[in-house]
Amino acid sequence: MTNQPKPGHRAVIQAAIEDWWITTDPGAPFHTPAVAEQIEMYLISSGYHITPDLRRKPMPTRRAIVTVILLAVVCVGSAFLAAVRGDWWWAALGLIGAGLLTTEAVRDISDRRHWRPAR
Repeated sequence: MTNQPKPGHRAVIQAAIEDWWITTDPGAPFHTPAVAEQIEMYLISSGYHITPDLRRKPMPTRRAIVTVILLAVVCVGSAFLAAVRGDWWWAALGLIGAGLLTTEAVRDISDRRHWRPAR
């Protein structure tokens, strides 16, 4: 007795659609909820479990973007004050922090504009 590998998910979906196509009346109106129910039943009986993907992160909020921008402004201000006092290392660190926060804000704004989840 050989152990046959299970068909891939696309083959099972194809079989579910083919099963629906064969078992329904071609002259009947296309009723989407009934089709979805029948294909879901076929997939579940084939061993698949259908769940939403909850791992996705939500889109960046306006509050988060404004917070990052305010932190970048504070970093620029602290870098300026450190430069005035002659603390060049702190000024450089403030500018690096401001640059990183600005990059984050630009990426979040782009993600929000294109309806992508946060990274």
